[in-house]
Order: sequence, then structure tokens, then C-alpha cells
Amino acid sequence: MYQLQQVLNIIDPFTSKLKIDFYTSLFSNLDLSSIPEFPPSKFGPTDYSRHALFRAIIVIKAEKFGEISDLIDYLSNNLIIAHLCGFDITKRIVNFVFILFLMILLIKIMSFIEDIKITLLLIVCLVFLLLK
Repeated sequence: MYQLQQVLNIIDPFTSKLKIDFYTSLFSNLDLSSIPEFPPSKFGPTDYSRHALFRAIIVIKAEKFGEISDLIDYLSNNLIIAHLCGFDITKRIVNFVFILFLMILLIKIMSFIEDIKITLLLIVCLVFLLLK
């Protein structure tokens, strides 16, 4: 832990205090308890926390990055932000982990939307039958 603190003290000048405070405040008020951090899975990234990946997606939007490679460069150059996201800053972050996470998230969202469409269709049918 002492070595990590030394690293954080060394990289402190590279990230502005304003950004550190912004992300600290944002992530401390973010409730990710509904997302399992390390779900058991045959597929998908298991070495990375889903919470860290989700926070990194927030960083993509907050910094207005267009590509995941921009995010990887940003986190590599701003290790305090990477640490605030929840990544182990002693390990390299790779692109495919984010791509896989986003694909899994998209599949789950599409499945959720499909469930909602079926439910809405049933409700419309019931209302139609009741109005007849």
C-alpha cells in the first residue's frame, strides 16, 4: 500500500485537482450495488471489475472521447483517474476488455427492451380487449 501511495504522490502533478475532485465526488455518489462487480462468467472480462469498467464509460462521456483508444490513453496518462475508476494501476488496461463489456451491456439492454416491448404489447392487447 505504501508503494501505491508513493506512485500516487508522484503522478499527482499530471492530473488537475479540479478533475480529481470532480471524479471523486461523482464516483462517491454513484451507487453501483445493483451491478455485480465480478459476476461468474464463461464469457467476458473476469480480471476487471464491472464497476471500474462502468466508471470508465462515464469518463468517456465526461471527457467527450469518441473512441475507446482515447480513453485507454487518458487513463494511462492519468493514473489517479484510473485508480478512482477502480483499476489496478500496476496492470495495463486493454481495449478488448472495454469492447467486450460494451457488447455484453448492449445485449442485456436489448434483451431488457425486448421484454418491455412484449409487456407493452400484452398491455395494449388487454386494453384493446377491455375496450371492445
